[in-house]
Amino acid sequence: MIDVKAAVRVALDYTKEFSEFLPTYSVRLEETEFVDTGYWDITLSFQEEPFSASRVYKVFHIDAGTGEVRSMKVRELAR
Repeated sequence: MIDVKAAVRVALDYTKEFSEFLPTYSVRLEETEFVDTGYWDITLSFQEEPFSASRVYKVFHIDAGTGEVRSMKVRELAR
């Protein structure tokens, strides 16, 4: 089973693999959560463009047993 630090690394590595499709400026760790079903939900944020104030938030659903990313979704913030 992977711990939270490993799950964050998995999410960061995943973004690097898809850097041509994802904004990768100023990546920040926003949230981590262990879900009772054996998954880590890792939320990262990205600037849409260099020096932009606007950020995009993505949640990575990672299998805690295998370390495999099972999904990546856009996270909408409450206003």
